[in-house]
Amino acid sequence: MPEDSDNFTEDTRAAVQHIQKTRGSMPPPSSYLTYAGKAGERLSDLVEHLRYHTTLNDAETELAICTAARAGDADYIWNAHVRLGLRAGTREEAIDAVDNFGSLDALTNDEALIIRFGRELLEVKRVEDDTFAAVNTRWGEKGLMELTAVMSVYMMNAAILRVMDHRAADNARHLTPRPVAAS
Repeated sequence: MPEDSDNFTEDTRAAVQHIQKTRGSMPPPSSYLTYAGKAGERLSDLVEHLRYHTTLNDAETELAICTAARAGDADYIWNAHVRLGLRAGTREEAIDAVDNFGSLDALTNDEALIIRFGRELLEVKRVEDDTFAAVNTRWGEKGLMELTAVMSVYMMNAAILRVMDHRAADNARHLTPRPVAAS
């Protein structure tokens, strides 16, 4: 893991210092991206903004992150953000629907909309017009873009963790394995 020492480039050390100053710790994947210098700083700042300074409330943000973690098969992100989501008020029923690709019928309208949007954006790779309109009506254009951005940045985080083979601990809350597609 990069650190503020002479073993690393000046750009990497500066990124490490910035992340430690602004976040108080060096969480992956920002820590890995410090190898790319300013990219690590910028990713950390973007994640900070998207998690804490948008029109979405904390429970909605964490549900969006969990939806992205599911789409990216990212157990490390899933474990951390399920825990944070439950603390923020995300309901276990919504988390279970994300984890198991379950029905959205028993969820609140907002929970179902976040998950449906994320499934279409990240799994199907096409957001339906009615889903787009519903998100835009509920959170406005700003919220639509913030929801898109938070899910997208966590897909990037999943890719960084995958390339660095950073896995969740054995005792973590892991994603349920994906259903096997019929051949």
